[in-house]
Amino acid sequence: MVFLLLSCQGVIPPVTNTPTTTPKADPSPIQPPPTTTQGTSAPSNPPETTTPAPTTSQPAIPTISKRQYRMYDRGADIVQLQMALGLGSVDGIYGPITRAAHVDALGGPVAAIYLWFPQFGAVATPSTAAPGDGHYDLPNLGKLVDRYFHPEDRAWALKVAFCESSAQPGDVGSTKVSSALAIGWFQHLAKFWIERSEKAGWEHYDPFHAEANVAVAAWLLYEGGGARHWNPSRTCWEEQ
Repeated sequence: MVFLLLSCQGVIPPVTNTPTTTPKADPSPIQPPPTTTQGTSAPSNPPETTTPAPTTSQPAIPTISKRQYRMYDRGADIVQLQMALGLGSVDGIYGPITRAAHVDALGGPVAAIYLWFPQFGAVATPSTAAPGDGHYDLPNLGKLVDRYFHPEDRAWALKVAFCESSAQPGDVGSTKVSSALAIGWFQHLAKFWIERSEKAGWEHYDPFHAEANVAVAAWLLYEGGGARHWNPSRTCWEEQ
């Protein structure tokens, strides 16, 4: 009976009781990365930032200001120079006002001349350019004019020196520098000084040297072209 039932229904396989296991929790779960905005990062300890305190110092004169410009040069670099000098009018034109401010910023006329004409200064004897430099024993303008100009030209030479640089016969030197970079009693143009002083026999002397300034002026009058060198002040020294 039992045999018949089993054969009719087939053999029923035994049921095994497989124990069920519950997955253990990972003691160190992996946390998802923080969400960040594209192109930015969010450091856990951002560095501290500080805002620099405003400065009240004047802008430094840029290197370009050491250049020598010709009168009425124009350009963007002149604009930068005028701004650095603090000029009220910035027009990009290197005129007399810009030249005066430029020379002052470089330390004054004498300093500017020696900066722009480094070949000056190889003077064999003490310069009498600055009153008070200990050379008052050297000849003054009047004595130097008597030494280098003909008697009939001495009054004229003193008048030219006065018209050019406000010189007086008792002066022992001059640091006068014009906006055209003309120097001393007789306002020798710096750009021509080397050539003319060599021809006059005053090589290696600079135009601030009192005797050289007068001697080269006399050479210009007698051998270097005449009185035309002082045409800019002609209306002054031709007055009777």
